[in-house]
Amino acid sequence: MSRSSTPFTRSPLAVAIAWACVLPSAGTAIADTEASGSPMLLPEVTVAASAETGEGADPLITQSRVAAAGKSPVSVQDTPFAMNIIDVAQIRETGAKNIQDALLYSAGVYAGRYGFDTRGDWAAVRGLNPSNYTDGLRSLFGFYNTVRPEINALESIEVLKGPSSVLYGQAELGGIINVVTKKPKQTASREIEVQVGSHERKQIALDLTGPLNADKTLLYRLVTLKRDSDSQVDYVNDDAELFMPSLTWRPTARTSVTAQYTYQANDSKVSSQFLPSKGTIDRAPRGSIPSSRFVGEPSWDRYDTRKQEFSLFMDHLLTANWKLAASARQTRSDSVTREIWARVGQVPDDAGNIGRTVHAADRETDVLATDVRLEGTLALGPTRHHVALGVDHQHAGWDEDNYASVNPTFAANGVEDFNLYDPVYGSAGMRSFLASLTLTDRPDNKIVQTGVYAMDHMEWGPWVLSLAARHDRARNEVDNLGSAADLRVVNSETTGRTGLMYRFANGLSPYVSWSTAFTPNLGTDGTANPGFLKPTTGEQHEAGIKYLSRSGNTSAAAAWFDIKQQNRVVDGKTPGGREQVGATIRGWEVEGRHRLGALELLANLTDMTALNDVTGKRLGAIAERTASTWGQYHFAGGWRAGAGVRYLGDVTGNNGVPEVPDVTLYDAMVGYGRGPWDVRLDAKNLADTQYVSWCRGLDQDCGYGERFNANLTARYRF
Repeated sequence: MSRSSTPFTRSPLAVAIAWACVLPSAGTAIADTEASGSPMLLPEVTVAASAETGEGADPLITQSRVAAAGKSPVSVQDTPFAMNIIDVAQIRETGAKNIQDALLYSAGVYAGRYGFDTRGDWAAVRGLNPSNYTDGLRSLFGFYNTVRPEINALESIEVLKGPSSVLYGQAELGGIINVVTKKPKQTASREIEVQVGSHERKQIALDLTGPLNADKTLLYRLVTLKRDSDSQVDYVNDDAELFMPSLTWRPTARTSVTAQYTYQANDSKVSSQFLPSKGTIDRAPRGSIPSSRFVGEPSWDRYDTRKQEFSLFMDHLLTANWKLAASARQTRSDSVTREIWARVGQVPDDAGNIGRTVHAADRETDVLATDVRLEGTLALGPTRHHVALGVDHQHAGWDEDNYASVNPTFAANGVEDFNLYDPVYGSAGMRSFLASLTLTDRPDNKIVQTGVYAMDHMEWGPWVLSLAARHDRARNEVDNLGSAADLRVVNSETTGRTGLMYRFANGLSPYVSWSTAFTPNLGTDGTANPGFLKPTTGEQHEAGIKYLSRSGNTSAAAAWFDIKQQNRVVDGKTPGGREQVGATIRGWEVEGRHRLGALELLANLTDMTALNDVTGKRLGAIAERTASTWGQYHFAGGWRAGAGVRYLGDVTGNNGVPEVPDVTLYDAMVGYGRGPWDVRLDAKNLADTQYVSWCRGLDQDCGYGERFNANLTARYRF
């Protein structure tokens, strides 16, 4: 089948500059704030629940905030489940370039589990894959078919830990990572940001918001970005464009409607080269293969992604206590992949020669997602309730064509082996093979899911009882080619969640909870007599305690969790086959945040075991022990400095081998702010440690983590 695309002829940055010139000056300039002669004392915050984000919110202590992904106005502190909110300001200060970086200092989250990768953000939450959402709507279906989100488009990142099917239906047991995008604000603010850094990184971003009329019934926001960058892997670029305008209309004090359009384009190559274990984790006669080694063909490899997205958000207050909330999103994304990597499972000879795999695929995704709910508060005797009744619907289709995945050889195709130490690109044999490569169509996939849910958050004095139930019906389809029969699987499931908390007057709140999840699996087990894959299901038991000081300057949380997963899909014993097994993850996590005058501190620690129930071996690419800490001090005169330490425990490949050693990494930041200006220099992996972050299995491929990376960022508000 043929691929279609939607042209976008105007440069997003040019359009943004035009907007900046013509927008009314209702967005008044932000008043200059002069630095004082003493250390900067950051403002204290109240303990009351707040949904505030951006400039008015505390970027460090976020436990008093409301997580949008929770579909409830209850703060994180008063919720008997584990969750985190990471503010955009904190993201900036730690030097995060993407969502993966932003999660590096979060308890229970193993971010960057597949090392340096330009394709996406990889993280495990409590040892399992999370589901990815944007503004409370699922944002990822399939794989390698959409654009990596840009940090500059976000207000915050929310992490809901453990099963969350009761909120979102088809959700992974690990939890949910929900990114909250920037929306219009009624207080005018305009800023431009310029960034330069390692690997010839050059980026410019613009963020404008404010009212369009005097009575502030029309608000706007425009976020745009342009980046031109290389990366730590030779010939792999990381270029991006973002154009995200939004408009809020408030016709009455009871109604708010926000429309948002997003266009994003990333032009890159795949940075994962799937290098052999010999020369990475294992010794080789010629030493370690450089982390910068590119195994593909510079003139052929590409990984280009595009996304166009229309979103609509509506809130309407029906009475003083009841409101109707709705959100909808139509997303169309596509990717073009041309990739050559070191042949997986082949051991190179002592000179470093190895065969290569040629892979090509064009993927498209079309997704409609909606969520409508009625929520309100009521009193029944001595109890107060916040209840919500809702229905959500997802209709996602994705297809794959222009596909090939072959292992050319010299004997069969005239393609020479590749030397990992002395690379030669553009050989005659490879050029001839690529010119005659046969591309084929692949089956189309579709998911149609509808869920109905009900929630009740009940408070009785210091007691909190949270109850939720949900029923889903999901239809998964595979439209095969030719005479092959189409596949159609319908799954229905009811999931639930219960949590109980007691809130002491001193700010301590112990809790216990139980939750379940399910995820339908597409396709068959690939055996000679194929059978459909069963849904992956599971449950979690959790006990924890949260603390938030009355001043709002100290927060802490600790949790013990026990997750049991059934029908986990893994590679089968026969080639191309798949099996379903169980997994058990049990462990604990603890985190703390504290502000003492001009000093800010955060720290976290996670310790768990994550095992395959059948083999008893560890789950692959999971660090069972992680820890991190970040400290920052605001000096007199506008200066500030921060430093962080991250410990990543050892990981294993499939079936527990090989064991990848642990590593400790160091980050730092120094910044200066005065008036409308803010300048920041940040660096990650200060020691420039070359380390292996994962391996697939014994004598198979491995991947490197991110090396030293530094960026200088200047931000001006006008």
